[in-house]
Amino acid sequence: KVFRAPPAQPIKTQTMSPPWIALGVSALVLFVGFLAQLGVFTWPTVSVEDVKPKQIIYKYYTGGMKKVGPAFKALSALIGKICDHNARMVGVYYDDPEKTPEDKTRWAVGVMEEDLDASAKECLLKAGYKTFLLQGCKTVEAKWKFIPQLGFLSILLMVHRCYPALEKYIKTNKLHSGNAMEFYHGYKKNSFGIGFIPVDVRFALKDRNTWAVPEVLASK
Repeated sequence: KVFRAPPAQPIKTQTMSPPWIALGVSALVLFVGFLAQLGVFTWPTVSVEDVKPKQIIYKYYTGGMKKVGPAFKALSALIGKICDHNARMVGVYYDDPEKTPEDKTRWAVGVMEEDLDASAKECLLKAGYKTFLLQGCKTVEAKWKFIPQLGFLSILLMVHRCYPALEKYIKTNKLHSGNAMEFYHGYKKNSFGIGFIPVDVRFALKDRNTWAVPEVLASK
């Protein structure tokens, strides 16, 4: 008999993805998760809330919205020299920047008086700040997380998400809104270790005199 070898069997090889593909996918997942933490994929929920009266120490300004950031930084720097840097801050806006000339846009930046000690209050009053009681009222409110490390980008996200959502809610429910407010809570960190400041963006559901500091009333 002639010996015949069995037919050769094809060798099965296990294909493996190059390491850089796995690394790329992992990096993409982390990047998307990071963007999610920044609020890129987040839309605020809107609700009607009752806001209690708040005593603030403020400074009144006129001019475009590009001046708001430096005004907050100046206030924060003054507070940080004396007491807890985590004091709650507030911005109140009396004109629609899309309908009002830049030089006539009115707004105020302040800090919660109860978050300051006596020396901090004295320092702010000497620097030209004044005391004012923000009226309590019913508001329409959107919540946001401001990321200080992103600076202007985080502000853009907040403005382009919160204000359109509020305006849509007001229009849909046929509400009458007044002045706008941004209330900045204390600094916190999320599970990623990213610092953020919770913000309540509000419109007063009352007339235009609500939250109007004396300078605003005098300018009418």
